Order: sequence, then C-alpha cells, then structure tokens
Amino acid sequence: MVLKDNVIDNWANALTKIAVKENKVKKMLEQAHVLIEVLKNKNEFVDILTFKSAHDEEKRIKIIDDTFSQFNIDEDIMNAFKILVHMQAFVNARDILKKLRGKLVELDNMTYGVVWSTEEISAAQIKEIEEKMSKKINKEVKLVNKIDTKLIAGIQVVVHNKVYDGSLRSKLDEMKYQVLKEK
Repeated sequence: MVLKDNVIDNWANALTKIAVKENKVKKMLEQAHVLIEVLKNKNEFVDILTFKSAHDEEKRIKIIDDTFSQFNIDEDIMNAFKILVHMQAFVNARDILKKLRGKLVELDNMTYGVVWSTEEISAAQIKEIEEKMSKKINKEVKLVNKIDTKLIAGIQVVVHNKVYDGSLRSKLDEMKYQVLKEK
C-alpha cells in the first residue's frame, strides 16, 4: 500500500516528536540517514516486507528484527518498520525516513548534501570535504557521494540546493561563456 504524502508526513512528525521528547534527535537523524542509503535500490527486500504473499507477517517482523537490531537501530524506528509491515506499507519506509531526516535536520545544526564526482571518492576525502563545507556554511555537513561522468574532472557539492562547483566542466563552461560574451 502506497501512503499519501500527508500520511507519510504524519509518520515523520510522530517520529520527530518522539525524537525530541526522548532527547535522541541526533541519534535518529544519523540512523535515518544511514537507513535511507541502506534501503536504496533494495526493491526485492522492500517487496518481501511489503507484500503478504511473500511471507507471513510473523516472518516479515522477524526479518526486521534480524536485519536491523544487529545495527542497534532505534527501537521507535524498528517499531515503525513493524507497523509498516503489518499495514503492508513498508514500501513507504524510505520516504518516511527522508521526511524524518528533513524534520530532524531543522532541529539539529546539521545538513545533508551530495558530492558529485566522476568516480567514487574515499571516506577520508568525503570527510575532508564535509569539514570544509561545514566551516563554509557554519553547520555540520554530511555528504553522500554520487557519480556524474559528465563532470570530466573535479567535484561538485550540493548543499541546501546551492551548488559549489569545482569541476573542470564548470570551468570550461565559464571560459566558453566569457569568450562568447566578448564577441
């Protein structure tokens, strides 16, 4: 069952209220971020947890416990997952987590973004870029790396819909613009 946007928002609001009340905003924020990435492109796993025909509810709940409890995932997030399984709506888990992350980011002095590169960059490089961006915007920045082969070389960082472009492609585009402007 696909939930409507306002219902997804209600789930995120409820989890946000729990995070605030129980003083675990940062913990749930970090876990939401990780779970969003973990569940990305895991359609078969999500389908197993969503549709009754694949497994009965008890087995699907056990899959939740076995999969996520080993990573010390917050109990309230786990319970939300179990309710989604019961409702045959686990397909919405990632959207709920994204909304939750957005709401928790507003409460915490943190933001998320993407560092685009032509090839995968190391965790150490991402950390270095995060530190530089954090200083630049005066907020803690967490980045995920995504690949864009059109960049040619360098990186492009997107945080809060603002693009910080250090790619060769942007430099070439800028040079092209300057040449055309002078004509």
